[in-house]
Amino acid sequence: MAKNERRNSTQNMKKAGALRPSKAVSDSAKFIQYPAGNGAVQQPTPAGRKTLKVRPEENNHRKSRKTIRKQRNRHILTTVILVTILLAICLFISLKVLFIVRHVEMEGSTRYTQEEIINYCAIPLEENIFKIDTLTLEENLPLEFTYVESADVQRRLPDKILVKIVDSVPTYYHQITEGELSTYTIYSQGFKKITSQAAAPDGLMGISANLDNEQTRTALMSMIQKIKTAGYENVSCIAVKDSGEISVIYDNRVTVQLGTMLDMDYKLKMSFHILTNELLETDKGVIDSTQAGSAVFQPES
Repeated sequence: MAKNERRNSTQNMKKAGALRPSKAVSDSAKFIQYPAGNGAVQQPTPAGRKTLKVRPEENNHRKSRKTIRKQRNRHILTTVILVTILLAICLFISLKVLFIVRHVEMEGSTRYTQEEIINYCAIPLEENIFKIDTLTLEENLPLEFTYVESADVQRRLPDKILVKIVDSVPTYYHQITEGELSTYTIYSQGFKKITSQAAAPDGLMGISANLDNEQTRTALMSMIQKIKTAGYENVSCIAVKDSGEISVIYDNRVTVQLGTMLDMDYKLKMSFHILTNELLETDKGVIDSTQAGSAVFQPES
């Protein structure tokens, strides 16, 4: 009897549609089951879309990474600020406390005293050592002092300025003749003009070249070096024309014409062999060595 009643009840509910979802409900919503730690969770979604529910632990993980990133950026910013402050403090200490000029010294010169050089430099004591304009002093010292060939102004930490001087040494002379009058310009080892005088200097090598022309100046320096290296003696004068023609006067009595710098070592060797082995000490004239492999002596008539 009970079974019949339940069967009849079920049939009546089916007829009434209570156990069958309407078409509108079935089309408009779907039920999706997602596993979860505390059991299944169902969420209705619109037709054609699925909505995934983020797990609580995933949310916590994302928040944790964002927090860590913010903390890391905060630490970097703090470190940069602290380093900047530390550098500023170090700079202030170095400028105001450390590296203060307390000693100024000069060395290397035998022509000028400490007082002359130091007074000209006028380096203030108690000034920061890095504020001293060393380059300007190095440029101006040779201009101010005739016999200063070059200057090297050095900072000797923690508190000294050292001025190293190289003296100019009279080494060359250039003769200029106008009519019956001759003047002699004296040059240093680096071709710095030192002075002019009316009397011919003793013990200096004569030079004749346009020192303002870079090519002739370079050729002259090269010739001087070759003669010194080879040990040729009694060279009275070296002349370099703007055209590149070079000649050497030996012992103020023989002119050696050498032409250009091409094969110069060989031409010098041949010429000095003739000068020292084939000519008398009283011979005067010209040796033509402009062509390599040929050296012809023409006596003075």
